[in-house]
Amino acid sequence: MASASTAPSRLAPPHRHGRRAVARASAQTPARASPPPLDVVSTTLIVDDLVFHDGTTRMAVLGGGGPQTLFGAGLARRSPPLTLGLVAGIGGDGDCPRECVEWLVDHSIDVRGLIPTQNMPTPRAWQITERDGRRTQVWRLDERRGDELYAMLRPAHSSWPENAANARCAHFGVNPSRPDVSLCAALRAAGCGLTSVEPFTVAAVPLDASRLRALCGAADVFSPNEREARSLFVDGDSLSPADLIRRMSDAGADVVCLRRGESGAMVYDAGKNEGYECPSVALKVVDETGCGNAFCGAFAASLSRGEGIAEGLALASAAASVMLEHVGVPPGGFEEYREEAERRAAAARAATVAFSL
Repeated sequence: MASASTAPSRLAPPHRHGRRAVARASAQTPARASPPPLDVVSTTLIVDDLVFHDGTTRMAVLGGGGPQTLFGAGLARRSPPLTLGLVAGIGGDGDCPRECVEWLVDHSIDVRGLIPTQNMPTPRAWQITERDGRRTQVWRLDERRGDELYAMLRPAHSSWPENAANARCAHFGVNPSRPDVSLCAALRAAGCGLTSVEPFTVAAVPLDASRLRALCGAADVFSPNEREARSLFVDGDSLSPADLIRRMSDAGADVVCLRRGESGAMVYDAGKNEGYECPSVALKVVDETGCGNAFCGAFAASLSRGEGIAEGLALASAAASVMLEHVGVPPGGFEEYREEAERRAAAARAATVAFSL
């Protein structure tokens, strides 16, 4: 596997002709060409109903990680703009809030991957935030239908639209206790140039060696936050950030991003023993939800276009800081935040320090 810090830009695979039957009359009509692969695709849409520690609420906020990931990816690239797509199950009766779909369309995100699911509502949950930042998610649907819900959050690769199924770059969240390695394998087989995963929760119990290798080696980039990383190991609470990165690299992670909240982030290329660390470039904190997703989207998109991990770190840090200043996905278009994001990326570059293990 090529080192992500030196990986060339991924080229789109040759177009394949569809299997549409050829109409024959006096002449033969050529088959319709397949759509070009998306640059970046992500999964999962959840409608969040937010409850804050002071009792205030905000309903029908677009969440789930996929939209935030794509915001980070789109913000990280000015020219040429990236083509973005979301693959996720939505309710079969049209219950997905109109404003959620409109945000995706307004940001030129391909929504052909929004898959109506019969007899299921759009995934929706209460998000309850305490004063200290702790967040509790409470599903607003029958949790006895957990398998059906999981299939909506991360649809099987076989159900993806073709331009998403063979995208150049894909990022999605996984349960560390049962990582979806089959999706990563399917994406690679379809020609995806770079796969990236992040845990969407802490591990229920520390992982044994086999499960740890399955998780850390599932994709090209493994990007937990510090709390998630510590939960993977029996002695995780006693490990330094550098030790955590070393353990995950030893378990098969090719490129590690360790997201450390207000302490910034660290990225490491195991193949080159090359790492970088930079502090947070956030100016204010409004809501932490989705910041990690935005970081991951920007980092993965950057690497997939041939940037090194140091540049990916700067762009990802800037994208996360913009997300941090909004409740839910930022309402404006990418260009509204681009200039400020570029200033923050420059600050991150200036503060970045190299390390090796």
